[in-house]
Amino acid sequence: MMRAAYRWIAVAAALSCAACNTKVNQIKVDPQRLHTPASRQAPAALRLPALACAYRLKDVVDARPAGDHSGGLGRHQLMIGDAPALVRSQLLKAGLQPAEASSGAEVSIEIKQLYLTQNQVSKIPVAVYRARIGDQAPFVLRAQQTNMNWNSSQNEAHDALARALQDVNVRLLTALNERCAGKKS
Repeated sequence: MMRAAYRWIAVAAALSCAACNTKVNQIKVDPQRLHTPASRQAPAALRLPALACAYRLKDVVDARPAGDHSGGLGRHQLMIGDAPALVRSQLLKAGLQPAEASSGAEVSIEIKQLYLTQNQVSKIPVAVYRARIGDQAPFVLRAQQTNMNWNSSQNEAHDALARALQDVNVRLLTALNERCAGKKS
């Protein structure tokens, strides 16, 4: 009788451990899926402002402590392989000039954070840049667009990262416009 009880306990313990084993999918984030909405389609807070003066994008450096690891959503672990190329591409599309351009102040970007995390009901994508214009003191920009986590899908993860990048880029362009030479206060 006792042996039968121990067997059932052992079977129950083995089954409970097997139920907790969840396969984690490692997802390489596709930069093409991190599209930013067209200005007319984006919510007002996420519309990229036009630059009021010329800036050249000198460099974009990946200073993320976790390297390629970019958090996750549900059972999806996200990997962003070439974050500097992704950010550079988005900023050039937003209106910054390449480093080789003949005019404009130089802007350097350090990507300090770019990841996605979650709690039970919300997803929190985070993008943090440290920006420097020429020899001026650097400044930090942070985007954290928290919203509901519906089903932890890959699409949700990509959309959340796209919104965080769009938000930090809006903050960067706004800060650059505020620092334009000769701007009236």
